[in-house]
Amino acid sequence: MDVKKVSRFKYATWNIRGLGEKEEELDTILNENNIKISVITESKKKLQGTKETEHYTVIYSGVDRHIRGQSGVMIWRHKSISNKRDYYKFWNDKVMKTRLKTQRGHLTILGVCAPTEGTDELNEEFYETLQKILDKVNKNDYIMLIGDMNARVGNNRVANTVGTNGEATLNSNGRKMIDFFLMLSIPLC
Repeated sequence: MDVKKVSRFKYATWNIRGLGEKEEELDTILNENNIKISVITESKKKLQGTKETEHYTVIYSGVDRHIRGQSGVMIWRHKSISNKRDYYKFWNDKVMKTRLKTQRGHLTILGVCAPTEGTDELNEEFYETLQKILDKVNKNDYIMLIGDMNARVGNNRVANTVGTNGEATLNSNGRKMIDFFLMLSIPLC
């Protein structure tokens, strides 16, 4: 039997602004589009945990049960690659991490939902947390940062970080994000 190993997969992010009782519908949409990894932001799901849907293993991190539902991030991992999970970690309601074994080594996926524009103190805290997490990632890992950065980066070329295909608007969150990725020498895709 000839088995072909595929090292590529489809991934997605979606800011859903509240998942509510639509997990079954989301499971169907992601599966029909052959999405293997999806980061769902602003789920408004409370607490932290894991759950199984028909096609996905879901890890989620949200606010405390006594706080009004807001923010929240989820990583949906298709069951066809669930056995490749090395581990996951909850950081807070804005950032979570999972690590997968791949044919080429390990892939660390950070699911993120940055604070909105105009919340400078929260943004500083967010980027400090992100830096701490990235400092702890194995230097041989591939890294994917997926989610909603609540940033507009403009369309002016910036040293292998920003291309010219985006919209013209650059906001303060966009400037912070560009500076952060320049410091890390990571291009934005």
